[in-house]
This record gives sequence, structure tokens and C-alpha cells, in this order.
Amino acid sequence: MALSLFTRRMDVQDPATWTPPGTIVVQRYRNVVGPAEGAVVLVYTADSDCRSAYFATACLGCTYRMSGSDRRSPLTQAKAADLANAHAATCHAMNCGVPAAPNDTEATRMVRSRLWGLRPHGTSPHYVHLTDFHVDRVDLQRDAAFIKKTMVQLTHTEPHFLTSRTIHDGKGTQFLVQPHPPRG
Repeated sequence: MALSLFTRRMDVQDPATWTPPGTIVVQRYRNVVGPAEGAVVLVYTADSDCRSAYFATACLGCTYRMSGSDRRSPLTQAKAADLANAHAATCHAMNCGVPAAPNDTEATRMVRSRLWGLRPHGTSPHYVHLTDFHVDRVDLQRDAAFIKKTMVQLTHTEPHFLTSRTIHDGKGTQFLVQPHPPRG
């Protein structure tokens, strides 16, 4: 079978305009790598959190990701923009393009890995919020519905690790990562 001279190539997404699924990109910065086009640094929030104070930043050329100094100190849009601009000024990564989207099995593993990182020591569970996944959104490339569905599945397969309960007003589900078992 002969290939046509004019075979159409798959569209390649431009990192300067790409928005990870499940997010709203509010600012973009580009680093400068000599005469070459450098990597894009995104400032974004989850698509349902456009008016919130929960933002994150991620470089599409290196592994830089930031969503706050800890769970109690989320990034405002202004702070995320400052961090993204500072990173763009010092990063020497080339433009790597849009990261490949993981398959569902790998995306599920990423959600579980984030939850495992939230697992507390002691006796109190960690209440999971969708903002706990902000830093992962560029690599995860999934919306909130996928994250919630994965957590529901984990409550059935690993109830010693993740549990759920109905929110007191009956209008939603709250997920709790259970503490590490005591050493004994």
C-alpha cells in the first residue's frame, strides 16, 4: 500500500495555548533559552475553582510543580504568578511540548499515589479535597469527575486506606484517607 504524499499528520498541540483537561489556565510564562523557544510555565486552577484562592503552577519543560507550601497554605493567583515568573526566569528547559496523557490505569495510579502521600500518621484521618490534586492536574490530565470516580472505587477496594461518608447536608460525599496503622 502506497502512502499518499499529502497524508495528513496528527494535530500537535501547542504548549503556548494548551489547557490541561479539568483546569482553567489563567496565565502563561515562557522561559528564554538562548535563541531557542523555551518551556511554557502555566498558572492554573481546577475548572470548578475559577474564583477560589487555590492555584498551581507547572513548567512544561521540567518537573517544576507547585501548589502551595503545605496543605494549609494554598497559592493565590498572584502568588502562583510570582512563582511561575520566577521559575521562567531561571529555568533553562527547552520547550518539550504538551505532556502525553496517561492511560486510565496510570491516571488511577497517580490519584492513589497522591492519596498515599496524604496519609497521616497518628489517629485522625485526612479529609480529602479536590485541591489536594491541583499540583497533579498537568500530568494527570483528568477532570474532577475522574478523580472522584477513582476515589469511590478505592473506597470499595481498599476501605482500610480510603473511606467515604455523606456530607452532613446530604449533598455530596466526603473522602477520608485513613492514618497509617500503628506500629506494633
